[in-house]
Amino acid sequence: MENESCKFSYNEIDDSLIVSCKKDDENVKERFNLGNFIFNLTGRGKIVGIQILNASEVLTDYNLNSNILSELKNVNLNITKKEGLLGVALILTFQNQQGKISIPLMNLNHPIIK
Repeated sequence: MENESCKFSYNEIDDSLIVSCKKDDENVKERFNLGNFIFNLTGRGKIVGIQILNASEVLTDYNLNSNILSELKNVNLNITKKEGLLGVALILTFQNQQGKISIPLMNLNHPIIK
C-alpha cells in the first residue's frame, strides 16, 4: 500500500479540489475521468494526482461538511493493490475533523493503469 502526503489547492469559484503527489522527476502522460474525479498518471501508470470536480457535492456525498473545504490542512493519497484491483482513497484532514473519500475500485488490467 502506498500512502503519500500531497500538495493540494481548492478553488472556491469553480468548486474544484486539485491534489498532486507528483515528484519533480515525474511527468503526467495520461488522464482519465471517473465521474467527478480526474486522475493524472505517469507514463508508467502511477497515479500522481486527482482533481475533484464539484468538490462540495462530492464531500456531501461522503457525509462530510462541504463548508469546511477552506479549512483543509492536509491530504494523503492511499493506493492499495490487491488481486488485480486498485483501491484509491483520499484522506482529508481539516482543522477539527478527518474524512475519507474512497474512490471505486478499478481493474488493474486497464491498459493505462499499472
